[in-house]
Amino acid sequence: MRHVSRLIPRLGWIIALGIGVILPLLVSDFDLLDLSRVLTLAMAVAGLNLLVGHSGQVSVGHGAIFGLGGYAAMIPVVSFGWPWWAGVLLAAVLSLAFGILLGIPALKMGGANLGLLTIAVAVVFPLLLIRFQPLTGGTFGMFLPSPAISLPDSGFTSRQLEFWVCLLALAVVFVALRNLVHGRLGRALAAVRTSSLLAAANGIAVNRVKLIAFAVSSTVAGVAGALYALVVSIAVPDSYVFTFSIALLAASVIGGSRSWAGAIIGAAIIVYLPTLAEAFVGGQAAGNWSQFVYAAGLALCLIVAPSGIAGAVTSLLGRAFAYAPMRRAVVERSTDMRTTSTAP
Repeated sequence: MRHVSRLIPRLGWIIALGIGVILPLLVSDFDLLDLSRVLTLAMAVAGLNLLVGHSGQVSVGHGAIFGLGGYAAMIPVVSFGWPWWAGVLLAAVLSLAFGILLGIPALKMGGANLGLLTIAVAVVFPLLLIRFQPLTGGTFGMFLPSPAISLPDSGFTSRQLEFWVCLLALAVVFVALRNLVHGRLGRALAAVRTSSLLAAANGIAVNRVKLIAFAVSSTVAGVAGALYALVVSIAVPDSYVFTFSIALLAASVIGGSRSWAGAIIGAAIIVYLPTLAEAFVGGQAAGNWSQFVYAAGLALCLIVAPSGIAGAVTSLLGRAFAYAPMRRAVVERSTDMRTTSTAP
């Protein structure tokens, strides 16, 4: 039974990957834009899951790191004609460096200083983008005149190619994070999350483990931001305000901070919730209504389903699979008792 319980999730991921591969051939380019956004945001939420769910740290500044990756990719592609993949690599390097530079002083100060420092970064980042206008384009941001991810002679549209690139990137990120969590570092992260004092007493370098988690999470967020900016062909300061960081954190908790599937659920909420809000309450109040739903969903998950939507569904399925053999065993035992009692 345990073997089956392990096989089902893997089979589910294989099926989901297969559906993802053929999906661009079945839906319109308009829908593919939103789906590609979901994939890139899922990468950012997955990186945040590593930090929040597996290391016990809180970051309210991942929206800024996401934006750093977006601008790190857009500036060389738009201003210097770099290929898109080179911009993504640059975004990964800069996000990694930024994560290390931000994490070292925060962890040395201890306590909740990492969370407080990331709040400051999230608030200041859009202002810095406006301040350095010659490089970032100021309030108008940066625009791609034509799709960066394209193959003119391939027979596929740029939206299809963007979706496949984002799908491949998300698959690589999920596999890498899963292997990391199930490896030696993952065991150290679990010990640190449970108790930093006990982890240190057992010889674990607590600050080093936390710094590695934050650096990896920042790198993933930067790559996600780079792909997102290249897909939507625009990067503006208003896209990376403080509320966006809050939305990413809420998506991590609501979707499930210890589930990779939860990252996709949380990303889908970020992408499609404003559209649903606009359809129900109108365009002017849609933004405020979306923020209310984020806050309400966050509070509800903390109270009712601390493991998020994905965690709650997994728990229910686990109980269902465990209930069937137990019921069968009870029935068989009852039948045996009846047979024994009626025997001459």
